[in-house]
Amino acid sequence: MALQTILIVSLILTADCWHDLDNTEYDCWPIVQPNDFNMIDCGGLEMSWVKRPPEKVTSGEEFNVTYSVIAPDLFYEYAVHNKILRFSNASEAKRFCHEHECPENWNSANENNCCVYHANIHSCPLAFMRQSGICGPWIPDDGKIVTHTVSQAGKMTQLYWTSKVVLVHVGVTSMIAHIKVGQMHAALEAKTLVVSAQVCGDGECESEESCLTCPADCGSCPMSLAIKIAIGLPVALFCSGFILTIVWLQYQKQKMFWDESWIINYKDITFGQLCYMGFCSATSLQQETSYSDASRMTDLTGNSVVDSALKHSIIQAGIYDGRTVAVKHIQKKHFTLSKTIRKEVKEVRELDHPNLCKFIGGSIEVPNITIVTEYCPKGSLAEVLLNEDIPINWGFRLSFATDIARGMAYLHQHKMFHGRLHSKNCVIDDRWVCKISDYGLAAYRKKDFEMNSNGFHCEKLSRIYCAPEILLGTSFNVTPAADVYSYSMVLVDIATRSDLNSGEMDPGKLDVMWRPPLPELKAGKSDNECPDQGDYCELIKKCWSHNAAMRPTFEHVKKILDKMNPHKVSPVDMMMNLMEKYSKHLEAIVAERTQDLLQEKQRTDRLLYSMLPKPVADDLRQGRTTEAQSYSSATVYFSDIVGFTQLSGSSTPHQVVDFLNKLYTTFDDIIDNYDVYKVETIGDAYMVVSGVPQENGINHGGEIASMALDLLNVCHTFKIPHKPSVQLRIRAGIHSGPVVAGVVGTKMPRYCLFGDTVNTASRMESTSEALKIQCSFNAADLLKKLGGYTLTCRGLLHVKGKGEMTTWWLEGKGSVEDLTAENNQLCGAPVPVST
Repeated sequence: MALQTILIVSLILTADCWHDLDNTEYDCWPIVQPNDFNMIDCGGLEMSWVKRPPEKVTSGEEFNVTYSVIAPDLFYEYAVHNKILRFSNASEAKRFCHEHECPENWNSANENNCCVYHANIHSCPLAFMRQSGICGPWIPDDGKIVTHTVSQAGKMTQLYWTSKVVLVHVGVTSMIAHIKVGQMHAALEAKTLVVSAQVCGDGECESEESCLTCPADCGSCPMSLAIKIAIGLPVALFCSGFILTIVWLQYQKQKMFWDESWIINYKDITFGQLCYMGFCSATSLQQETSYSDASRMTDLTGNSVVDSALKHSIIQAGIYDGRTVAVKHIQKKHFTLSKTIRKEVKEVRELDHPNLCKFIGGSIEVPNITIVTEYCPKGSLAEVLLNEDIPINWGFRLSFATDIARGMAYLHQHKMFHGRLHSKNCVIDDRWVCKISDYGLAAYRKKDFEMNSNGFHCEKLSRIYCAPEILLGTSFNVTPAADVYSYSMVLVDIATRSDLNSGEMDPGKLDVMWRPPLPELKAGKSDNECPDQGDYCELIKKCWSHNAAMRPTFEHVKKILDKMNPHKVSPVDMMMNLMEKYSKHLEAIVAERTQDLLQEKQRTDRLLYSMLPKPVADDLRQGRTTEAQSYSSATVYFSDIVGFTQLSGSSTPHQVVDFLNKLYTTFDDIIDNYDVYKVETIGDAYMVVSGVPQENGINHGGEIASMALDLLNVCHTFKIPHKPSVQLRIRAGIHSGPVVAGVVGTKMPRYCLFGDTVNTASRMESTSEALKIQCSFNAADLLKKLGGYTLTCRGLLHVKGKGEMTTWWLEGKGSVEDLTAENNQLCGAPVPVST
């Protein structure tokens, strides 16, 4: 302490004070390059301490200082003359400093919008000064500014300025009140001695300190032998007894943990079919990550072989030691039979209650880490409630609620808290008794992805059932009150027969204080009505109270439920009555499902018959192989769009698809009026046949001709969606002759036509002209026999692969001209055909 005082005094003597330069406490400098050689006259501006800094303060102590800033009229004349304030005269400068409001934020203040645009307190511990020099309101070359209070700005009429200061460095500190006015600094100085807040512990044993009052500085006091024996002997005895007790407890623990009869060899479990929803307790233990697992279990019911990936995410029903058990797989790549796990197993094995799902054992062989529990064939409480085919009256519902309360009360009596209670891990056995599962064994059942999480973990699906104190993190351990909160959500599930996790809301985004709406219950004597709806809702509100201390215990919950249901009937008796009602209800359901099946079959048939001919589709559906069939006479129609390449080039793919879809939908509606079969559409090509697969004599020529005329008429009124001003033009060709038809392929089978008739019909279309229908001689001859059509001879036409052919234009319906070459001279003339 003495050495520190000497150091402080030496620093005071060696450091010069800049305010002594002109024998005043305050001085002024220009804004540019302020130093101890560049001081200026303050021009009448005066600064003085109103509340001076204390002469001595403790390090870290907070105190206020107040100083005044006064500017007489003489200062404004001086400031204008020396361009400190940039105004033309003293009156304007004074008005600016007295009346102009400064910005609210001092960071925005400057010499143009505020008179005193910077005012604060600086402190410079003199111990930091390396050589004599000024320690001013700037960072000097030879010193260091340590503290800097919050800056202020204001008018000159404010007069008094107050700042809050905290000094932390021990020693003499120079306190500087600093302001900026225009182009001038002004600063006021005072000195304060900062002493350490800790006297004992400074390393110096002062005269007023001793080994009793400050052993840290003066050392510990010597102890007598008698005192040492008096203290040491009891301590030695206590330590010896404590060590012996610890050894005995460790021996008892080892003896307790030695029993491993609960460990099951995984190979001793025989798996039959997968546990499925509605008929297995496995769903009470189902994985809490997704509903999709449950649906996958239903889909795989009956399979004797279990997929290895799925096996680790669901519960399986198996046979162990001659009885059916539920086997839950735990996702762990590493497993150690630690003392914690042994203790957890011992605790759950000692539990025995009719409303708890009994723990049987488990396998500890990686990767087949499993928990084996009692098998409950009716499934989880959630599945029973959501199954609308099961008419559950309020006798059943109150029975379920009471069973859960009894099981939880038993757990809490044994100092075991569930922490994951919801309607999916409450299971129903074959006597309709509700049992609690998935309790205890926290370390045993913890999966690999949960190993890094600290404290209690709420999965997304069970978040709604978690108490708010758990979600907020104010409680890191499961408490009885948290289980009561989860029970309130189960009561809502029971009353509404719904699932709080289902719906559009995302449990992960709900506020922790969210509560579901209270169920709307009916009071009456009917089996489907709640006997005491007011008491039931009041129980729910008590159980989900925001104040955990106000929630009732499960013992109290049991008493409330007993008052609600004084004439409790056995669930088995209630089930017998329900079965009678259910048998009648089942007949109506079967009839309804049969009708739905017929309607679905009709929709499927319509879709299938639109893709393949009915006889062919029926053969394929029955597994019969369809063979190709020959037809002696049929008429084939081909058409395509003229200028389709140019149209496609100037359109987007989506526009082309929309255009073709609209056009061919219109064509499909027209051909339904005729005895024709649409073979296929490829791009802009449209192919139709008549006489296949149903033979119709020679009428196939007339059916195709009438259809072609109707399709041609549509082109005059059809509007291209994205080019309404462009006229749609098609060209068509017709030819009659023998064909062979059959199904090609097994994936997306197609009904195709083969033969020279198809090629010739295609040539008739490709050599036709826009908005015209070209007929071959065979097709025209059929139309002559049928009568009622107008044809005009086109002449001789060179057809690739066929040579010279005489073709006709199908103009419409009416009288038929003589088709012989002798009576029509034009038919002998060749016809030029453009490519």
